Amino acid sequence: MPAARQWLLCLAAILLLLPMIAAAQLPSTKPKEFSPVIPDFNELAADWWTQWPDATQEQREQWLKELEKAWQDWTPSIPEDADLGKKVGEVKLRFSGIRKTWLKRAELKKVGVLPEVKFPSNPNVLQWAQSDAAVARGQQRLDGLRLEKSQMDESVAQALSRMRERVVALRDRSRADPKYLEATVNVFLAQLTYLQTLEEQRLLQEQLIAWQEELTFARAELERMLKELHYSAAVSKKLAAARTQEKSNLEDLARERSDSQNLIFESSDAAVTMEQQIKMMNFSVATLENRLQLRKQELLQAMNSVLSETEGEEQKLSLSKDLVANAETVKNNLSRQLNVRQRQIVAWVGEDSKAMTKWWREFEKVASGLGRAGDLIDDVKRYETAQLFVYQRQQGWWKTLGERAVHQFQDLRASWRNLANYELFAISGQPIRLKDIAQIILVILGAWACSRLLNWILKRMVRKNRTSEQGAYTLWRILNYCIVLITSIIVLTMVGLDTSKLTLIAGALSVGIGFGMQAIFSNFISGIILLFEQPLRVGDLVELESGVFGRIRDINVRSTRITTRDNVDILVPNSEFVTGRVTNHTLDDPVRRIHVMFGVAYGTDPEVVREAAMAAAERVPVTFTNWQRKTEVWLTSFGDSSLDFKLVVWVNSNAVSSLGDLTALYNIELLREFNQRGIEIPFPQRDLHVRSWGPSTPAVTEMPVDVTKTERAPASRRGSAGKEDWPDDAASGDGEDGGSEDGNGPTGH
Repeated sequence: MPAARQWLLCLAAILLLLPMIAAAQLPSTKPKEFSPVIPDFNELAADWWTQWPDATQEQREQWLKELEKAWQDWTPSIPEDADLGKKVGEVKLRFSGIRKTWLKRAELKKVGVLPEVKFPSNPNVLQWAQSDAAVARGQQRLDGLRLEKSQMDESVAQALSRMRERVVALRDRSRADPKYLEATVNVFLAQLTYLQTLEEQRLLQEQLIAWQEELTFARAELERMLKELHYSAAVSKKLAAARTQEKSNLEDLARERSDSQNLIFESSDAAVTMEQQIKMMNFSVATLENRLQLRKQELLQAMNSVLSETEGEEQKLSLSKDLVANAETVKNNLSRQLNVRQRQIVAWVGEDSKAMTKWWREFEKVASGLGRAGDLIDDVKRYETAQLFVYQRQQGWWKTLGERAVHQFQDLRASWRNLANYELFAISGQPIRLKDIAQIILVILGAWACSRLLNWILKRMVRKNRTSEQGAYTLWRILNYCIVLITSIIVLTMVGLDTSKLTLIAGALSVGIGFGMQAIFSNFISGIILLFEQPLRVGDLVELESGVFGRIRDINVRSTRITTRDNVDILVPNSEFVTGRVTNHTLDDPVRRIHVMFGVAYGTDPEVVREAAMAAAERVPVTFTNWQRKTEVWLTSFGDSSLDFKLVVWVNSNAVSSLGDLTALYNIELLREFNQRGIEIPFPQRDLHVRSWGPSTPAVTEMPVDVTKTERAPASRRGSAGKEDWPDDAASGDGEDGGSEDGNGPTGH
């Protein structure tokens, strides 16, 4: 078995080696030779350059060489023309620009990134500080490259757009057009310009990658140096001397500033006043720089001290909680003041270049100092982080927990501050930042909370019967409008809108009202009138001229919401309540009187009918009775078919919407009561009386009975059942005699 296994392994190895041996014996295939695309300038193509971004550096150099040679061969065919000659010169500059970009790339590769930065082993704090400063300068260079890269990306997009425009212009011209040759040169120039911007973009991208890699390595080396830091007495003496010098400089600056402030006087000359203000700004910038330099030296001294191996002494962290925040605030304030001064100078000087140059030198001095102050603020932040790292390494994790937590909180607060100060856009020169948007949202939320709180307080007062519901609703509406108005003014002020210009806005609104907003403004004023005069209140039952009938649910600025008995909400413009006729069934008293009509058969006792109607009214739950308002039953008329009565009853209108039609309620109860008492409700009918005529008259034909007519016989001839009560002999006849067809013939006996 072992021998068989060995033979199988050998066979598998041979099978694997055979393809490799065969492949080694095959002739090698040559790589595909690069062939650059050279356009025909007589019929210039728009896409000959598309393989340029994917070509290698050597291939692009070969391509450019052959392209330039083809251009030089074609150039003599161009006629002599001043404009064309200028375009040809620009093409030569583009060829030269591409080559200069390549030369610049080669030179940058020779120089390298951060060549002067050293990262020694076992360094002291000053050596670490020097390396850290060099890395910080490298980070600034990287930030600059990123900005250049973003701008170059925009330039590439613009060059591509211009090239496409030139191609479209060339296609629109025929070869016979005199401007065709010029359009061809313009297209080729745009194509070369695009290729040059691509090369510059490639160069920036390579630089960006190189700087990122080098800075990543440099940060790792700085962290290694922090771990290897050692104490140095000489460094301690240097830092102490530097601190003394910085303190002396601060005292001198404070003294000079005080002397300058004493010499400041109010002058009618704006230039003199501006010089004094710029001088004070320079003092502020210098003081800020000295304080930050002193803070850096304090941090380095603390780092060096904690590295000493003196037993029995425990060094404490050098903390300054508000220095960085205050420095950033001062720097931002000085930057805003500088911008204001610059705008003032531009407005005063105008186009005077000499005066502008003088002032701009002063402004550049202040701006340069502010830039240095910003770098020092970043240095202090890095030094504080390094100090925490060194203290934690020397004294342990637990002893520095509180300081590290405070430092992390400060970093978080600084990050939030930077995020809050991010500028989104500007309104009338006023920058709008994220914190402004957050403040506006807080103001709106606060206004909403105040409105809800007022509503809750007023509802609570209504529940405790301290005020009426309508009074509370009106007060809440008025206060709510005031809150909205005040909030709008605050928000407009926060976004930088000059509230003194509201008169202009009001004038513009008046013009708009006169043309297209008259109806809206009319409804708004009508809503205010309804809230103050209170002819209508929430819960009132109203009826409009348009036929809308329902209960008021809301009175808003523009319209009022009415809910009908069918639970349909109707929005009625407020002007309709002010200019039209409105019936308010519950303005002062919700109790109103309704009339329910009904009829009974002739012969019915009216007193029995009255008792039945009164009993029916009592069973309806919305019936209202007291000593002044009593239910009554009136006999109103003698109808053709019935005795006509009217049930006059007082009801509470507040029950109308919930219970539906009141007349239907009373009719149901009347019908039930009449059925129980045997009172007949008649229906329209007609009784016929057939009379006898003499022998000379023609026979009377029987008339058809029309039950739709309401003619009745006299009551004295009717029975209790409503039938005719005629004697038998009066109805007898021979059938030959009768009246005329229209019943107007003479009477027979």
